[in-house]
Parts: sequence; C-alpha cells; structure tokens
Amino acid sequence: MNADLVEQPEIRPLEQILKEHLDNTLVCGQALSELFENLKDPDPYILRVKHLEEKGDRITAEAYRSLELLAYSEVVYVTEQLVKHLDDIADGINDTARLIDISYPRQIEDAAQEILSTLMTMIENLQSEIPNYPNIDLARMKTCCKNLKGAEENADLIYHEWRKKQRRVLVLSLIEETNWTEILGVLEETTDAAYHAGLLLERLARYRQK
Repeated sequence: MNADLVEQPEIRPLEQILKEHLDNTLVCGQALSELFENLKDPDPYILRVKHLEEKGDRITAEAYRSLELLAYSEVVYVTEQLVKHLDDIADGINDTARLIDISYPRQIEDAAQEILSTLMTMIENLQSEIPNYPNIDLARMKTCCKNLKGAEENADLIYHEWRKKQRRVLVLSLIEETNWTEILGVLEETTDAAYHAGLLLERLARYRQK
C-alpha cells in the first residue's frame, strides 16, 4: 500500500489538546475525591483514577507529536516543559490513589481533603488561561500565578501542620502516620507541579511580548 494513501491522524491545535488535558485532569481529581469518600469500597474509584491518568498519558503523547511538527523555538521548548508538568499533575493524582490502594486506610484524613480541594482550585485556575495559548495575556497570567503560589503555599502549610500535629499529639498509630505522611506528601508535591505549570504559562506570555 502506498504510504501516501495511509490515513494520517488528525493534528489538533495545541490549545485544544492542552485544554483537554486539563479537563481530563480535573475529572481525575474528582475521581480521587470520590475515592476519599469511599475508602470502604475503594477499588472502583482507584480503577477510574487509573483510567483517567492513562487517558492523560495519551493526550500528553499527542501534544508531543504536535510539537514535533513545529520548528524548534523558545515557545516549543517552554510548551514541552508545560506538557510535562500537566502530565505530572495527573500522575500525582494517580500516585495518590495507588498509595491508598497499597496502604488501605480506614478513614480519610481532613488534610487530604483540604490539599486535594486546593489542587482542584489550582487546576481550575489553569483551565481559565489555557484556551488562550499561545497568546497568553501577561497581566492575567501574573494574577493567576499569584493565586497559584498562594494555593501551593497553603497546601504546604496544611501538610506541615498535619505532620506537626501527629508528632506532638500522636493521633494515629505509627503505621497509619507513615502511610498518610507518604500519601499527603505526594498530594502536596502535585500542587508544586500545578504552580510550575502556571509559571511556564507566564514565561510564554513574557516571551510573546518581546
């Protein structure tokens, strides 16, 4: 068969791919929230998070393929880093679900709900800016990054205060504390990925104004 006759996959605009990535990640986060609420029967929710993360991997691969078709530039380089951090957010959500699968906690810690809620807000903030890619408005993005930084610092504070409470009050057993320290640590690190994605969008906005 002539290679020219083989149907080539449709190349979608990058802004459409990136928007779908964040939309999927938000749904993935919602599935994790449902998992938190159903720890007595976690398996269906763990599987749903996994499937959504795998969908995110496919979107990530599509984004990289689209970037490969462009002439290399600063915008392409920064966008590659942006795609990686967007993928890291979905990975972090899935890693959190996997740790719950491993440790099988009996009940949710309030700190987990609070950090996840913070992360979801950060994803929504990114969602509001990504449709404008690559023509990101610098003033809007500065405001967005300020909000993202505040959210990331709040997640860090929640995690810190939770750990301090465990050491000073001994609320949980040692094994439960160890498990939740790892779970919350991964979730808090995921907010870092969301903040860094925002910084990359701001970098794109600055570049476009040169």
